[in-house]
This record gives sequence, C-alpha cells and structure tokens, in this order.
Amino acid sequence: MKDLFQDLRFAWRGLRRRPGFTAIACLTLALGIGINVTVLSVIQALLLRPLPFPEADRLVRVMAYKGAEPGHLAQREIEDLQHDSKAFEEIAAYYHSQYNVTGDGPPEAAPCAINTHHLFSVLGARFALGGPFSADGDFIRQYRVVLTHDFWQRRFGGDPGIIDRSIVLDGGSYVVDGVLEAGSAFPPGVELYRQVTEYHGLDGRRHSVLARLKPDVSVAEAQQELARFGQLWQERHPELNRGVHFEAVPLRDSWVGTARPYLLMLAGAVAFVLLIAIVNTVNLLLARASERRGELTLRASLGAGRWRLARPLLMESLLLSALGGGVGLLLASAGLRFFSGVVQADLPRWMAFRLDPVVLVAAVVLVLLCGVLAAVAPALTSSRRALGQNLRSARGAAGATSGLRGALVTAEIALALMLLIGAGLMIRSVLALDRQDLGFDAENLFTVRVDPPYWTYNKIEQMTPFFDQAAVSLAEIPGVEAVAANRNLPLAGLDGHNQRVLTLESQSVQEQEGNPFAHLQSVGPGYFDAMGIPLHRGRAFTRDDRAETLPVAVLSQRLAQRLWPSGSAIGERLKLGPPESEAPWMEVVGIVGDVRSERLSGDVSLDLYISHYQHFTGDTYFAFRSTQPANELLRRVEAAIQGIDADLPLFDIAPMAERLAKIEWQRQATSRLFTVFGILALVLAAGGTYGVMAYSVTQRRHEMGIRQALGARPLDLLTAVFRQGAGFLLRGTVIGLVAGLALGRLIGSLLFGVAAADPLSLSAAWLALAVALVFACLLPALRAARLDPLTAIREDPG
Repeated sequence: MKDLFQDLRFAWRGLRRRPGFTAIACLTLALGIGINVTVLSVIQALLLRPLPFPEADRLVRVMAYKGAEPGHLAQREIEDLQHDSKAFEEIAAYYHSQYNVTGDGPPEAAPCAINTHHLFSVLGARFALGGPFSADGDFIRQYRVVLTHDFWQRRFGGDPGIIDRSIVLDGGSYVVDGVLEAGSAFPPGVELYRQVTEYHGLDGRRHSVLARLKPDVSVAEAQQELARFGQLWQERHPELNRGVHFEAVPLRDSWVGTARPYLLMLAGAVAFVLLIAIVNTVNLLLARASERRGELTLRASLGAGRWRLARPLLMESLLLSALGGGVGLLLASAGLRFFSGVVQADLPRWMAFRLDPVVLVAAVVLVLLCGVLAAVAPALTSSRRALGQNLRSARGAAGATSGLRGALVTAEIALALMLLIGAGLMIRSVLALDRQDLGFDAENLFTVRVDPPYWTYNKIEQMTPFFDQAAVSLAEIPGVEAVAANRNLPLAGLDGHNQRVLTLESQSVQEQEGNPFAHLQSVGPGYFDAMGIPLHRGRAFTRDDRAETLPVAVLSQRLAQRLWPSGSAIGERLKLGPPESEAPWMEVVGIVGDVRSERLSGDVSLDLYISHYQHFTGDTYFAFRSTQPANELLRRVEAAIQGIDADLPLFDIAPMAERLAKIEWQRQATSRLFTVFGILALVLAAGGTYGVMAYSVTQRRHEMGIRQALGARPLDLLTAVFRQGAGFLLRGTVIGLVAGLALGRLIGSLLFGVAAADPLSLSAAWLALAVALVFACLLPALRAARLDPLTAIREDPG
C-alpha cells in the first residue's frame, strides 16, 4: 500500500511538471465522460428511474385503434372490462379538461382530470389530507374535487382546513374531498380532479384508461384478453366496435415509447465518442511512456518486475481519469441543462433530468474504466520492452510504438467518420421534416386557449355571442392580421378525445368496418382563410350556419377520398357516432386541403370540420397572425378577452413554431446531439492525428536532417508528412464508410425523407473529416519543412 501511495505522489508530480500534456489529456477524457454521463442521466430518467407509484411495472394504458388511427374507450367498454376482465386487478378511466378557478386570488385555468374513483387506487396514490371520491359517484354528476399537493400549496397556501371547504370552479361551487401527497399527481400537469359524469353517454369515445395488471399477468397476456374483448364487442355492438381493436401499453412507454430508439442510438453514439477520447488518451500516454523509456529500462535493469514497471503508468492514467471525471461531471451538469432545453416534450416531474446517486455511481465506474483502459496499452508495451532491452538498445526504441499509435489514430478517424455520417443523416431527416407541407401557414401564428365556464356558457346561444365578440375584439388589436378559432387546434397536442366514429348514410353496417376514427375539429367562420387552408370544392362555413339551420360539415381531402373513394363527397350525409346515435345528420358542403393536425411525419390527418355555431363548443383555441412582440401581443389579447368576461384567464399560450418543435422533438434533439457528438469526435480525431504527426516529426528529426543533407528539399519533407497523414485518412475512410453504412441501415427506421446510404451525407462527412485532418497535419509538416539540417544531425538520434 505504501508503494501505491508513493507511485500516486510520483504520478502527481509528473503531471504537474507537464501541464500542457495534463490539460489536454484531462480535457479529452472530460469531454468523453461528460457527454456519456449526460446521456446516461437522460436514459436513467426516461427509461430506468422507477415511477413514483407502487409496483409501477404493472401499470398499463389501454388504447383503442380503428384502422391505424388511435382513439379512446367508451363508457360501455370500460364497464365491461371492470366487470369481466381476468387480467386486470383494477381499471380507471379519465380524460383531460380544465376549470377556471376564481376566488382566493386572480382567475386562472387549472388543468383537471375527470376520472373514475378507481384512478387513485390504481395508482396507489396517498393522500396528505382527506381521501378519494366515493365509490358510488362515478358517472353521476358530483360537485366534489381532489387537489394536487402543489395546487393546494400554491393556490390555497397549504390551508389544512381545505377539506370539505367549497371552492369556485367555472362559476360553480365544488367541495374539496382530499389533497394528494406531493409527487402523486397523474396524469402529469393536472392540478385537480373531478369525478367522472355520464355526460358523453355509453358510446362516447373520450376516456383514457389506466389499469393495473394482476401480479401474475404479463402485458402480453393482457393483450390477448383485450383481443378477445375486442372481438366480443364487435359481435355485441357492431355499430360502435366494428373494426376497432385494443392494445395494452406499459405506462412508461406511453410517454417515452417513441423516444426509446432515439435514446438507444444516442447511447451508442456517445459510447463511440468516449472510445475516441480513450484512444486519444492512450496515444498521449504512449508518447509519455516513450519519453520515459530510459527511466523504465533503468528500473528493469535494477530488477523491477512487469507489474512494478506498469504501476506508475497505471497510477498516472487513473489520476488523469479522476481529474477528467471531475471536470466531466461539471460538463454533464451543463449538458443536462442543454438537454432539457433541447427536449421539447412535456414530461412528468419524476422524469426530470438530474445527476442522481445512480448516475454518480455509474460515473465513478466510468472514470475507473477509462483509467484502466487508457493505461493498459502503454503499461504493457512499456514494461514488456523495458524488460527485454538493455540500456544501450533502449536508445533505438523511439519509434517502437509508432505502429500501435498509427492504428489507434486510424480507429479514431473511422469512428469520427461514422458519427459524422450519422449526424448528416439525422440533419437531413430534420431538414426534410421541416420542408413538410403542414397544410396551413404557421408563419407569425400565435395561439392561446380560452375556456368559458360551463356554469355560465352551457348553450350554443350563449357561446355564439362570445365567439362573435372575441373574433371582433382580437381582430381590432393593432398588428393582428387574421383571427381563427378551433377547438382542436392543429399540433396542440390534445389527448385525442377529438377522435370520433362516423356513420355514413350511404353505407351499410358492414361497410362501416373500414371507416377510421376521424379527427374532429370545431371551428369558427373564416377559419380556413385565416389559417391558409385551401378550399378545393364546395364552400366553407359562414355566419349563416347557425344552430337553427341545416347542420353542415367540411372534410379534409384525404378523409373525403377515404369515405367516398369512387365519388364526390359534396352533398353526402354523415353523422358522429354509431347508426343508432341521436346525433344529427350533417351535409358535406366543402372539401379543404389536408392538414398535419397531430404529427409532422406519416400521413396527413383525417379531418372532419364542424361549425361551433351549430355544435356546442366550450374551451377553444384562438390563433392570430401578427408580427408584434409576443409579450405586448399577449397583454392586448388578455385585455380583449377579459373585456368580454373578466373571469376568463388565458392558458396553453404558445407560438405555433413552439408547438411544431414539440411534435417531433425526438428527431430534432437527436439531430442536434448527433451533430454535437460528430463535431466533438472530429475535433478529437484531428487532435489525435496532430499528436501522432507532431510526435513522429519530433522523433524523426535526425533522419530528416540526414535526408536534407543528402539533397532532399523542404517540399519533400512536407510531402512525406502529408503522405503519412493521407495513409491514416485512407485506412480510416475505408473502415469508417463501412461502419457508417451499417449505422445508416441500423437507424433507417428513424430517418425521414433520406436514404440510409445518402450520398450527400457520406460526402459531406468525409469532406469535413479530410479538411480537419489536413489542418491537423499542416503544423507538423511545416515544422519538418523548416528543419535546420545541421542542428538535426547533431541531435541524439534516440
């Protein structure tokens, strides 16, 4: 142990004597360790960190699909599952809403979950005060609520007397039953809960379903049971369930399922960056060991064994790794803040990115691993040669490690080229995605959401004047060019309760099976003009389409072609819901352009537009086009809305550009991070090449001096250095291109609008690498060309 401490002190003194070498090696390892800890923290937060619910691996969401379109469950299906399911221990239903909270402070919109009483027991949620809803209150109008801990603290100051107290929501009085413990809120973002009512009837598809599997049941077994239920429901209720199937999705996957392959790809990318950093450090340590060959040979001649010779190099490497790891953790902390800005998804609080104990332990292991890996080659090479050489022969060993160092540089170049190819493919994917036609004009479009309280605005006759006044007031704001209103604004990320089953008057019951869920959008007059959505045939809604006139509908072109593939949809009739529903028949009066309402990739949406002058619409989005500064615009918009009703707050406020960023954040984030990793790999590879070339020129000064004395020109020496660098580039290119093509095939399913072997990405990656390596070789080549032959010849060739 005493010898180890002596070696450690000796290593520290050696590093202090070589500050340049120490700084470069530490920074190299810090970059590799820092980005790996960053990505590991993100993976741990999204994929590995336990959810804050008991036995969370048994929680699943049940989803309904018709065709390829996702939807929600109806009350009839939920009740059957609760009564007859053998796979689920308990089943809860909920959907998203919001309430305008007044009293106890300024008015605000509070996100709300409308849920069955089972939700709290399914989650295993605990209560700080009070308790859950009564078991017999589901689907009956109840004026009782449960508050989240954060909302209770913020809005009511943590008042312990809140239980059984009345609070004002949407102008009505609701009694508080309970307050959840901190961290128990679900779904993420909600601030209060209200017990579900029968408002949407047995067949209304609005409910999200969260279920807890029985202890001995797997997700696959639950899926088999859902398949049986789906078939049974199709037989019992063909008008509602024909063509509908159901899937069980683990709760965690419902948030990050689509991000999982991107995260795994990033993990692989940063592992390669770390490998490049270790290779660079190995090259630096090999150079350091070559400088110490005399010392090591002397130790060997005095009887030191291989372990004793290798130990100082190992201590030096571990010390460098520890220093690099400390700096790397600081970089990781900054990296997590950067990553939080890149990731646009609204993730729950328990998935927040942070350096927690699990990650810190992993970081320590990573530091030790880097130290050992970086020391193995220099220690083994130096100790083996020192033991096999006498003092005289050691003088000729200067270039003995050049082959290994060259191989390591080739590996660095290959890995850097592979990462640059991956970055190019992802950048091209994002650019292709950005060029997608949204179907509407998103430029200078600002959006806010308003929810007139149902207590006051519960009829079309009450909502119509509000919409009229709001449209006029917003249009009068200086700088506002156009105003549009839509209950389900494109790309707003609503929780899918706008998917509806359609019945066509011209179809038989059997033909209904092929109908998909339609994306329902309740809009105001002038919506299509304001959003820049083209009208292809027929007409748009007007102010004359009122509750007392013939109900009309406008279809997107894709939905019209899907429903009436061989004829025109204009003049046809359809209604929302199954054939026996009491929904009114609507006449199709117009066909408009397709819009990407839910996602940027894949097919355009199947949109059915109705007029909110003919169908009751409560909360809605207003979109207005303006070049005015956002803060000033928002102030004027808030004043305009509250000039109509002083108790109406604005919420879900965002420019359309921000909503676009949230839709495909996985590709956006992966593209940016891959670019960072590729640039970092490029810098490390260029630095490694420079180190090898500079060391080679230094060791060959005597030889080059002799060559000059024999007639070699400076240009010949410069060319020789570049030829050596070109050899590294050629070998690295061959390996890197093969690896890059393999990477392209591996991530092919994550690309959009670009081939896995995209020539532009391959060419750009190689060109960037070649330019970097030219600059890496330039300074050593100039040193060789300016060499004084007399001085070089007089130098000791060892």
